[in-house]
Amino acid sequence: MSAVGMLLLLSVNSLGFNTEPTPVTNPNVPQLTSFAWDVIDSPQYAGESVSVVIRARDENGNSYPLNGTAGLATTLDDANSYVYPAYVEFKDGVCGTRVVVTIADSLALKCQKGAAAGISNVFQVLPGAMNRLMAILPGEQLAPGVPGGISGRPEDQAAGDTFSVSVYLTDEWYNKIESGDDSIFFGSDDQYARLPEGGQLSDGTGSFPASLRAAGLHRVYALPASGESLLADTSSTVTVTPGPFTQMLLVAPGETLQPGDTTLLRWDTPGKTGAPTPQYLRRPFAVAVYPCDRCWNLVSGPNDTVFLRSDFPVAFQPPAALLRDSAVFGEVQFNTAGPNQNIRAVDQVTGNESYDTRLNIRALGITLDITAPDTVRSGDTTPVLVRVLDANGDPIVAALVQSSVVKGSGTMLDPALLTDTLGYTAARFVCMPSPASERDSIRINSGEADTVIGIYVRHLSDSLFAFPNPFGSVNSNRTLIFYSLHRASSVRVTIYDPFGNEVWAKRFSQGEPGAMLGDNTIYWDGTNKKGQRVASGIYLVQILGTLSTGIDYKSLYRVGVVW
Repeated sequence: MSAVGMLLLLSVNSLGFNTEPTPVTNPNVPQLTSFAWDVIDSPQYAGESVSVVIRARDENGNSYPLNGTAGLATTLDDANSYVYPAYVEFKDGVCGTRVVVTIADSLALKCQKGAAAGISNVFQVLPGAMNRLMAILPGEQLAPGVPGGISGRPEDQAAGDTFSVSVYLTDEWYNKIESGDDSIFFGSDDQYARLPEGGQLSDGTGSFPASLRAAGLHRVYALPASGESLLADTSSTVTVTPGPFTQMLLVAPGETLQPGDTTLLRWDTPGKTGAPTPQYLRRPFAVAVYPCDRCWNLVSGPNDTVFLRSDFPVAFQPPAALLRDSAVFGEVQFNTAGPNQNIRAVDQVTGNESYDTRLNIRALGITLDITAPDTVRSGDTTPVLVRVLDANGDPIVAALVQSSVVKGSGTMLDPALLTDTLGYTAARFVCMPSPASERDSIRINSGEADTVIGIYVRHLSDSLFAFPNPFGSVNSNRTLIFYSLHRASSVRVTIYDPFGNEVWAKRFSQGEPGAMLGDNTIYWDGTNKKGQRVASGIYLVQILGTLSTGIDYKSLYRVGVVW
C-alpha cells in the first residue's frame, strides 16, 4: 500500500468509520424478503399440534428457494415463549410442519429470518382439557403458557397473619379454565397452619384465607376432591418470619419446643411437646425460659429480668436472669414431694407470667432405718425390718426396697418389696442348716440409700459363741453370749483376763433364764465386778453347768474387747 493510501486509511479510522467490507448485493439475484402463511384454522387448543404451511418469498412475491431454518414466535411474545418448536425447517422455500401453541389467547404466528418476516392470520387458541390446580401466593401471578406457570416471588408472611391463597383450575399449560366449579382442599408442611377445611372454585378460580404459624420455609398444598383426576399443586416456598415478643415459655426436662403450636388450652402446654419427667425431692434440675411471639416461635428477648415462682416450697439458682435468647435456671429444687407442683416465669419489668408447668416431685430414699438381729439360728426365718426416709427425714410410701445376700449362704425370700403407708417393709432372711456358723452380709438399697448389714448365723453344732466378737467402741458396747444346754442345770458364767484372773462372774439357778434346757443368752458389757471397764484384750468365757450328780456342761470361748 502506498504512503498516501496508508494515510487515507488512518484518517478514516481516526474518524470512527467502520472499516469492515460491506457485502455487495447483486441486484439481479432474488433476495428473501418475507414469508407467506397458509390460513390456520380457528379455534385451536393450547397444547395440541397445529398444522402450518409457510412459504418463503422474494421481493417480487415469488417463491424463494430457502433451504434451512427460520425462527418462530407468536405475536404476543417475540421470545418464542408460547410456541414450539422455536425454529422450523425450510426445503426449497416451503415449510410444512406441525407446531404447538401453549397459551390460550387470540394471536397470530410470526416467522422470521434476518430482516425477512411474515405473520399468519389471527386465530383463537382455547384452553386445553382440565389438568391441574395452581396455588398462587401473594407476590406471584399466574403465568399461562410457560413452564411452571408462575411469575414473581412470594412475599414474606409474618407468623399468625392471614393472607390469601389464589387457586386456579388450569390446563396442562397453566391456562385458566373458567368453566370449573370444583371442590378443593388444603394442606401445608407447616403442621400448625390454619387453613380452610375445603372450598369451592367459582368459574375456575377462588381466593382462600390462610395463616402459617411456624417460622421458617413452608408451602401450601391445593388438593382436588377425592376421585377427581386433577393434579394437586404445591405452592412456591414462602418465608414465614416470627412476630414480636409477646409471651414467655418455660420448658422443663422431658419437654421439647414446638414452635407454631395452635393449641389454645394452657393445660395442653402450647409451644412445647412431651411431658415433664418426674423430679426428686431436694434434687436440683434445670429449666429454661424462652421469649416467644404469639405463635410460640422463638424471638429475641427484651432483656428484662425474669424469675421463677411456685405455689409450693421451691428454691432456684440463679435467683433471677436476663431474658435474651433464653434464661436458664440451672438449680431448681422442690422441697416437698407430691404431684402437680407448679412453676412459672415472671417478667419483673412488665409483671407478665408464663403459664404454669406442672411436675411430679417424687421422694427418693436417702436414709434406711434397719432393724435386724445380730445373730440368728440356722434354719430360722428372720424378718429384716426396713424403713425408708427421704431427704426431709420423712417416711416414703411405696418405695421400692431391694435386698440380697452378698456374702454367705443365706437367702432373701423377698428380694423386692414396697414400703407401706408408714414407710416400712419387712424382708425375710433364712440360712439353711450347715456344719459351721458363718457371718452373712445383706445388701439393702432404696433410691440413693445403699447399706450392707451383717448377721451372724449360728449353726446347731455351736454350743457356745459370742457376738459381736470382738466388741467395744468400734461396733457395740456389749457382746451377746449364746450357749445351749442339753439339760436344765445350775449355771455359772465366769470371765477371766489374759492372766487367768477372774474379772466377772454370774450365777443362774436351774430352770431360770440362763440355765434352761436349750438355748440361753446373756450379755457382758465389758466391765469387771466393780462395774469398771476392763482393758482391751482377749478374755476367756467359761460356762459351767452342774447337776447334783456333778458337772453336766463345760465350755470355753474367747472374746475380744477393743476400746
